[in-house]
Amino acid sequence: MGLKALILVGGYGTRLRPLTLTRPKPLVEFCNKPILFHQIEALIEAGVDTVVLAVSYMCEMLEEKINKLVDSKKIQIIYSKEEEPLGTGGPLALARTHLNGPDPFIVL
Repeated sequence: MGLKALILVGGYGTRLRPLTLTRPKPLVEFCNKPILFHQIEALIEAGVDTVVLAVSYMCEMLEEKINKLVDSKKIQIIYSKEEEPLGTGGPLALARTHLNGPDPFIVL
């Protein structure tokens, strides 16, 4: 039984503009690393072995950057893509195939 987490990263990041005009919100840097990378590092330390990223806005850029930064030996990254933003519940419904089973999971 591995611990899983779902991170909702599909929003447009309108409150962080102009920083998000050229990159998705999770790739905005804090202390020289993307915000999302800080979250993934904390999840690894907490024992999470699988992270499902609910992506939408600029998802190709997000996938490319995260795949370069994340050590796949420490954690598995799965992408669940929303074709259009579906609020908070939509990504949960789309990611259900990756989170099914009786075990609890973390949502960020």
